[in-house]
Amino acid sequence: MSGAFTDLRHLQARIRNLIEMRPELSVRAVAKLTEIAEELEESSRVETTPASIRSSDFDKITDGFKSFKRRTYLKNPELMNQLRTGQWPKFMIVACADSRVCPTTILGLQPGDAFVIRNVANLVPPFEKAGNPSVGSAVEYAVLHLKVSHILVIGHRACGGIGALVKMTPDDGKYSTQFIERWMEIGKPARESIHIKQLRGKNEKVDDICKTCEKESVNNSLANLLTYPFLVDAVMSDRISLHGGYYDHIAGTFQKWDYDVVEF
Repeated sequence: MSGAFTDLRHLQARIRNLIEMRPELSVRAVAKLTEIAEELEESSRVETTPASIRSSDFDKITDGFKSFKRRTYLKNPELMNQLRTGQWPKFMIVACADSRVCPTTILGLQPGDAFVIRNVANLVPPFEKAGNPSVGSAVEYAVLHLKVSHILVIGHRACGGIGALVKMTPDDGKYSTQFIERWMEIGKPARESIHIKQLRGKNEKVDDICKTCEKESVNNSLANLLTYPFLVDAVMSDRISLHGGYYDHIAGTFQKWDYDVVEF
């Protein structure tokens, strides 16, 4: 054991001398040493209690942050220093709140790459219905203040919101939920455009009908974006481009398409 401690002291001295000669190496040294320390801590944990008592739901959150700090924060000091003073994302992404569809994860984006709006079924209400300013304020901030270059609306397979939209009964003024059905009314143009009654008459599978509606709903949200006057100006002057995307977490595929502004 004494030999190991002697080796550690020699290593400490070598690192100290290197940093004294080249101070710029200090950030990398801290990152490496932190990574080693956390790996040693994880491997040395003594599991003396049952898992149900030892762990909690928030252990994953705590460990996740440690991993992020070790693998991303400390390894990208220049990026993190830049983000201290502000953000300059190239993308605004509208995605579903579904836990399987984190856009920054599935697209491999770094902090600062994208300004993200998430809600049920990745819907964008038209401008005239922006009485609830949640989405409208985010779009306004991204376009006028952050000056993003691209807007990407991402739909996904097995979307619960779109599933509810497909199954919704005709307008009878009755709702079985407090908020979901009222919110999903924004997507009705997508439902109508795919002619659900005809598809059902052809014995199309519900899953296939939903997939068609999920993609069409993306286009509906893109069309609704073009009802925001300040966004129309940016698109028509080629300062912003519009795109649709579709993530199939079952097949492990991602489709991306450009939205044809001529349609507007």
